[in-house]
Amino acid sequence: MTTHRYDRSAIGWDYARGGFGLALTGGPALSVPMVSWLGFVFGGLGVLFAIYLGRTWLRSVTVVEVDETGIRTTGPLGAVIAWSDLADLDLRYFATRRDKEAGWMQMKLRGGGASMSLESSLQDFAIVAERVAEAAARNRLALSDVTRENLRALGLSSGAGVPGGTVPERVERVGTE
Repeated sequence: MTTHRYDRSAIGWDYARGGFGLALTGGPALSVPMVSWLGFVFGGLGVLFAIYLGRTWLRSVTVVEVDETGIRTTGPLGAVIAWSDLADLDLRYFATRRDKEAGWMQMKLRGGGASMSLESSLQDFAIVAERVAEAAARNRLALSDVTRENLRALGLSSGAGVPGGTVPERVERVGTE
């Protein structure tokens, strides 16, 4: 069994961004009497930053375990998906720049009545994605063009998950930019 956690430096920066945003929006909303619409704007943004901080905390306490039987997350929103029960794989890339050179990936999995979402700041994300893609190929899941393209971007075979396709090749590049 391999164990994976979210990268502490990425989590630290997310806490810093969320805290800064919450201080800039929530502080004025709570301390300064504002025109009602302005209070709603600052209060709403403060709530969004609080949600962002909550999601960051969830990632910081989540542990992903992968073994021969399946994948599981432990923590407040823990889930277990057996490889044989994997029914859906969706891998998306979210760019932070127009040239698409910076961003992150999000992998959503469903199966056996459970679902989980993993982000590319997870240690050894590409290796976890490889194991998931292998299970998708064994289960003959029909993957979207976007998911197949993102698997290729991780260095996995283009035929993964396509009926009659190939099992992914070994990951050469371990991580995303």
